[in-house]
Amino acid sequence: MAKASTTSRGYGADHQAERERWVPKVKAGFVDCHAVDCVEDSRWIAPGGDWDLGHTPDRTAWTGPEHPRCNRAEGGRRGAAVTNAQRGAIRHSRAW
Repeated sequence: MAKASTTSRGYGADHQAERERWVPKVKAGFVDCHAVDCVEDSRWIAPGGDWDLGHTPDRTAWTGPEHPRCNRAEGGRRGAAVTNAQRGAIRHSRAW
């Protein structure tokens, strides 16, 4: 199965332009991780380090640069919450 395009996943031209606006600040070392629950030892994003442009859960706005681990952990938590809510709705034929 082919991976969805960056645009269909919410990372189109607007996202790429917003990311480019952050590049000079990140490269200069002026940016801390914008993730609410930063999981790294330091909130600071080191110049030359990897980073993701975080966004709101509904993808209507960007939150700012985040460590990749922080950004992806947040997505994982949201996805797990959806999955767990669906599991809670499953009815079994007998009580375990």
